[in-house]
Amino acid sequence: MTEKLEYCSILGTNISVTDMDRTVNYILEHLEKLKGHYICVSNVHTTVTAYRDPDYREIQNKSILNIPDGKPLSIVQRMKGYKDAGRVPGPDLMPEIFRISAEKGYKHYFYGSRQETLDALNVKLSMEYPGLTIVGMYSPPFRTMTEEEDKKAIEDINNCKPDFIWVGLGAPKQEKWMAAHDGKVCGVMLGVGAGFDFHAGTIKRAPLWMQEYCMEWLFRIGQDPKRLLGRYLDTNFSFVYYLFKEGIRRKKGIDILDENKNNITEVQPFAHAGKKGRPYRVAMIGHKRIPSREGGVEIVVDEISTRMVKLGCEVDAYNRYGKHIAGKKFDQRRGRYYSGIRLITIPTPQSSAFNAIVYSFLATIRSLFGRYDVIHFHAEGPCTMIWIPKFFGIRVVATIHGLDWQRSKWGNFASKVLKFGEQMAAKYADEIIVLSKNMQDYFENEYGRQTIFIPNGINRPGYTAPKEIKERYGLDKDEYILFLARLVPEKGIHYLIEAFEQISTDKKLVIAGGASHSFEYMKQITEMAARDERVLMPGFVSGNLLDEFFSNAYVFVLPSDVEGMAVSLLEAMSYGNCCIISDIEENTEVAGMHAVTFKKGNVNDLKEKLDFLLRHTDEVEKYKRGVQDYVCDRHNWDQVVEKTLEVYCGQEEKDAGFNSK
Repeated sequence: MTEKLEYCSILGTNISVTDMDRTVNYILEHLEKLKGHYICVSNVHTTVTAYRDPDYREIQNKSILNIPDGKPLSIVQRMKGYKDAGRVPGPDLMPEIFRISAEKGYKHYFYGSRQETLDALNVKLSMEYPGLTIVGMYSPPFRTMTEEEDKKAIEDINNCKPDFIWVGLGAPKQEKWMAAHDGKVCGVMLGVGAGFDFHAGTIKRAPLWMQEYCMEWLFRIGQDPKRLLGRYLDTNFSFVYYLFKEGIRRKKGIDILDENKNNITEVQPFAHAGKKGRPYRVAMIGHKRIPSREGGVEIVVDEISTRMVKLGCEVDAYNRYGKHIAGKKFDQRRGRYYSGIRLITIPTPQSSAFNAIVYSFLATIRSLFGRYDVIHFHAEGPCTMIWIPKFFGIRVVATIHGLDWQRSKWGNFASKVLKFGEQMAAKYADEIIVLSKNMQDYFENEYGRQTIFIPNGINRPGYTAPKEIKERYGLDKDEYILFLARLVPEKGIHYLIEAFEQISTDKKLVIAGGASHSFEYMKQITEMAARDERVLMPGFVSGNLLDEFFSNAYVFVLPSDVEGMAVSLLEAMSYGNCCIISDIEENTEVAGMHAVTFKKGNVNDLKEKLDFLLRHTDEVEKYKRGVQDYVCDRHNWDQVVEKTLEVYCGQEEKDAGFNSK
């Protein structure tokens, strides 16, 4: 038998410490060894039932995996110190496996439920997963099967040779059935309860926000009150009572029901402690979503959050619901956890006019219940809500990534809202972090408010030879000028295209990036680019393609009118590029003497600087020398995190050093 995942005992039941990604990877990696055995999908009901019934508890604990379907289980695991504990709902695990099955050729058998449900399920799955191989479905009678009937059912299953056997009999019946047939079937058994009905469409599932707030049981009661009301009231309140009783007995030093407690891996002590000695808890609000490269805010939240988790902090990132700005194909599958960060997705309207404000309000209200030591707001828009947690005495920190109300993509109303957010930050934030000295001066002059200067960091990349850019676009090293950032008006891309049109050169101009609520501007840039066959627009790029573009550019150009601290400029310099930048303070502060500057908005000056560098390769090489060391030494993410944690602590703790165990 294969080694089990780490687990945490809850009321005597060993619940696996896992999340969706880890569970799927574990099952696929060990599939051959898992075949013939069973996986339990546990919730409050099954855990309370197991607490009361030793035989059922033994069945649960003998499973190869006992994944936490119910969110309360993962909450208890985190309270016990397992900071990576996530939730793996059975109905969500099913499509994760289905999507992979077409490629891998896995076969599926469905055992349980009513025949009409199986018929509907077959139709739905065939439509949604065209490559899915369903080798059999069986609805057993709603009575105890005879020995002959059971033997025949198992023979039929094994004759179909399924890799996965999905069991939908409901708890505790399905777990008892799987345990009774452990080692007798050829596939891995997974008990998914009402998962058949959810995917068949015969039962509607609770909205995401109800799942997030542990209210799915209430939704299910509304669907079937006669059957479920008594059960949920009993098990839910009993679960809380039993946990409370367990906690009292622990404090008194009395052994509690914990059959395999010696096998639990000891959790490493946290480097930083929050209130009452527990891990320091942080909420991140203001980004679109992570993991993502949709903008500089997303990159910053990602980089500092992952490092804080490694230092022992618990970080919750409040993602917005929605699609990637560059299209659905760039959406990344996000589980409940990413690099140890808990991802909380906030439902938001599709309308760009109301998306950010609704998200900020709902995320802030949700954060009030998170027992956070600090709530970190990013960007001016979300700061409109900063007064709410401050009213409840929660420490709040704001990072102003730029003076967003100045950006031309926003209309008059949106600009006023952003300006209001800036004013709320100046008035209510315990500390304000800014990314440039120029912005620091602005807050002091405008509001008399002292801020803390913490510039963004950058990672030191390696060189990536041109392969994909050569195959797709016919580009080789030093054969193109590069712009790579969001395609929004304040980036000044129109200046660059106008200047390039006036230059005689065989080099291409690559304009890479996705739009962000600036579709009219995107249309304008696309039309301008179409006038010159030397201009290429590959769209949003990431991963290896991004590395190749940065690694092999002749020069990088950032002609911005407005910036906070441009992550794209930091990245371009980290790859050792010669850069041409507009002379705004936010750009020159980053580049120093290691970039060529032109007057902001001056097309003729940009053309002259660009033409000069195209004719003098020695000058380009001069600017490339030492630029990587310069920017990477000055902009270090670990130092950014260290300074940010000091800001979180406040001056009193800062003087004494960060509270650590």
